Amino acid sequence: MKRKRKIARNWLELPAEVMSTIMLKLGAIEILTSAQFVCSSWNKICKDPSMWRVIDMHNLGDLHDMEYNLEIMCMHAVFRTRGQLDDINIEYFGTDDLLRYITRSTNQLRRLRIAVCYDISDKGLTKAVLKLPLLEHLEIFLCSFSAKTLKMVGQCCPLLKTLKLNNQFCKG
Repeated sequence: MKRKRKIARNWLELPAEVMSTIMLKLGAIEILTSAQFVCSSWNKICKDPSMWRVIDMHNLGDLHDMEYNLEIMCMHAVFRTRGQLDDINIEYFGTDDLLRYITRSTNQLRRLRIAVCYDISDKGLTKAVLKLPLLEHLEIFLCSFSAKTLKMVGQCCPLLKTLKLNNQFCKG
């Protein structure tokens, strides 16, 4: 019985569009900490602004054991969008400064998800949504904003279709 010889595939020969699709499955943290360093072609793909239209900074929230500063990492990802950011997910590390950076970098944002971000204040969220006229979807999980702030969000975002609040702690 003869064995068929396996032909080794060179993954670097895949079209850039296919590689981009694969890398999008990794998430922003994995791309910024490892994928971009694999080879020069991957690095080039990782720097393409179209790779960063959606930024998912999903993490397990164990920031003390993390060797990276997620806020700075997120700012790097936002910088790479070159103003084309459409959708961002921020978990456990969001701050007023980060929201300010995002809104200075783009006004094209259509979806914002913040989860367990206790360093985002009512004032910070209000200032952010004032600069996001195209915002359609806002998801807030385990954060603490006043009813007044949430009302302001609704008034400031004429295109808002979805406002999801999950275990929202409402002040006042």
